[in-house]
Parts: sequence; C-alpha cells; structure tokens
Amino acid sequence: MYAYKVMIHPNNKQFTRIRRTLNKCIECNNIIYDYLDSFIKKNVKIPSCSDVRKWFTIQKQIKDNETLEKRCNMTNKESRYNHLDTLFYDVSNDALKQEIKDTYNSFVRYFKKLSDYPVRKKFNSYKKSFYVDPFKIIFTEKKVKLEKIAVSKKQNRQVLNWINMAEVGRIPVGVTYYNPRVVLEGNERLYIVVGVDDSNSPKHKIATTNNTVGIDLNIKSVVTSDEDYYKSVTKTKSYKKAIKKEKRAQRKLSRRYIKSKELNKSLKESKNYIKERKIKNKYTRRITHLKDNHIDYIIKSIIDKKPKRICIEDLDVNGMKKKKDKKTKQIRKSLQQNPFRKLLTKLTYRCERIGIMVVKADRYYSSSKLCSNCGNKKSDLKLSDRVYICPKCGLKIDRDYNAAINLKKYALAN
Repeated sequence: MYAYKVMIHPNNKQFTRIRRTLNKCIECNNIIYDYLDSFIKKNVKIPSCSDVRKWFTIQKQIKDNETLEKRCNMTNKESRYNHLDTLFYDVSNDALKQEIKDTYNSFVRYFKKLSDYPVRKKFNSYKKSFYVDPFKIIFTEKKVKLEKIAVSKKQNRQVLNWINMAEVGRIPVGVTYYNPRVVLEGNERLYIVVGVDDSNSPKHKIATTNNTVGIDLNIKSVVTSDEDYYKSVTKTKSYKKAIKKEKRAQRKLSRRYIKSKELNKSLKESKNYIKERKIKNKYTRRITHLKDNHIDYIIKSIIDKKPKRICIEDLDVNGMKKKKDKKTKQIRKSLQQNPFRKLLTKLTYRCERIGIMVVKADRYYSSSKLCSNCGNKKSDLKLSDRVYICPKCGLKIDRDYNAAINLKKYALAN
C-alpha cells in the first residue's frame, strides 16, 4: 500500500461545505460516545455496531427536527456559531457511517487493552478529518471530486464538487483507492489523503553496493557506522526558534482565553482569540514540517550511499515514554519531541521499495555495552558515559559510534 497526501485549494463555498461536514462528523462522534459510555457506566454490555447505527439513524432525524425548530428563532450568525448551519441530511451518509465505526472500534480496542479509554472530540482540535467513499471519489490530474459538497442535483451546479489540487499528476488516475480522507490541519490547510495498491504505485529498484550500515538513534543525534553524524532536529536553530515562537503564541492565546471568559464571551465569537489561535497553529504546523523535512534529509543521505543492508534498533518508544521517574523526566520530554518511530517506519518503507534489506536488531541486544573491537560487555556502563572505554582491550571510542558498529556486525552475522 502506498499513501498519498496532497494539499487541496477549495474556494470559499467548498471550504464552508467541508467545514460543515467536519463539524457534523465530530457531533456524530460525540453522540455515539455518550451512548456507548452510558452502557459502560451501568456495567452493561454495549450493543453491536449495526444496532448502534440503527439507533443513530433515529437520533439523526430527531436532531434535524430540533435544528429546524431552533433555526426559526435564530439569526444566521447565531446558527453558524451553534453549528446549526447544516443538517445531518445534508452531509454524506458514508462519512457519518465511518465515524460511527471508528468510534465503536475505539471502545473495542479499549476492551482488548490495546489503547486507553476513548475521549470526546473537540470542535476546535488541531486536526480533523472525515471519510470519503472510495467508489464515489474521482481524481483527475488537477482536481478531485468529493461527494455532497454541492447539495443541488442540477448538473450546472455540480461543478462545486470538483476541488483543485496543489500538485498536478501526483495521485494516479483510474486505479482502486483505499480509505480516502479529507484532513483539516490548524483550521486553515486542507489535504486529501488516499491509499493506492503497490501494483499501481511507482517502484524504483537500485543497484546496491556490498556495504552494510548500522544506525544508532539517540536523543542528540543519529549516528551510522560510516562515521556520519546527523544532528537531532531538536538541536537545530530553526526548530528552537519555532518552539520559542509557539510558546509565546500559546501564552498570548491563554490570555485571550481568560479575557473572553471574564467578559462572558463565547470563544467562537471572540475574534481576537480566533486570530491568535491561527497564529499559534501556524507555528505548530511549521514544527511538524521541520521534523518531517529533517527525517527525509537523513533517510535520503543514508539511501544515497546505496548500501546492501541497513541494521536498525527495535526501540520500545512507548515503554520509554511511560517510565515515570524524576531522572527520566527530561528523557521522556526529548523522546516526545524526537519522532524516532516515524524515522524508522519511513526508512523501512523506502528501503523495501528500492531493494535495500532492513535488519531489525533484537530489542534486548546491548549494542552500547559491547566493545566493537574485542566483544567484551561492559555491564556498568551509564547513560552519562558518552565515551566508551573498554576495560579489557583499552579501546576508547564514542559511545554512539561504537553502538553503530555493533549493529553493523549484528546485520552481517544474521
């Protein structure tokens, strides 16, 4: 499966329709959440997914009737701020059905102890999305057609369903699509995310050398066995600058929030709060893009050497984050900022597509404690010891570079 994420440029009418669909999907999620949560509080078995959908069909009609009654006593501005500018009937039924399935599956995952207890969705969350039926979505080289963006059935008004894409010819045309979704980031930028089968996506096999590369990950840098040191994104000037600006914007946003509450003003009506939230989201989006760009740079630099195999660590990142200790507080914060899992996932995926073998070392393989020269294990090695000194052969070497060499040897042995 190959995933594409392309920015789309809707006009004002299209953007309004998409925002309405997103709001109704969030409202649907919260209704289903409250319904299933009531069963759990009573210690009663939750109904099946099909029964939940039947129940919601009735609730949907009741909610639409209530909305029509409230509209009579409201101005257009009041109805817009209360999410009453559209009905469930005007939104794609496929998007609502998938939202019910996703909410139901979140509870199923909780019962299987695969995730924490679900939470209700917020209308002002940073990232929102809704599902599009893969059999009803149509792509051309420049545009994408979504369902029910234009409610009118007249042919001359159906043009509103076609939305311009930022990149021409990026997504393959005339193939089978999987799980397409429209994603809104930071209340400003819209993306279309869609999966395509590997048989329809480009593959580029390259001629590799006999070289083997071991990669050691740590909070400060990414080190390879070829003596390449890549600074962590959190240590770069651009990242530190963006973090500083985001913190300032967040403090200013908090002050706007307090002032609005003191004036008994709704956040949806507070223009200063909305304006400041957009500024804060801009820096949040920049931080995400800096991380992604840095990961792509590291992966490209490693792949350009065309190694035959790459050995990586099988890190338990979630286990590291869950450790609640005063000594590991700063480490946990750094782990949250460093996208180790994303780097390893992207590297594995890209290497498989171009024909480079990826070897995962055993999770409990002590690459840092072993001497790369004689193989002696130094059990009393501390995390603060950044230089490895072997007590047996006297080797003095950088700790991370030593671990990278051991990973390279692990790949050659296996």
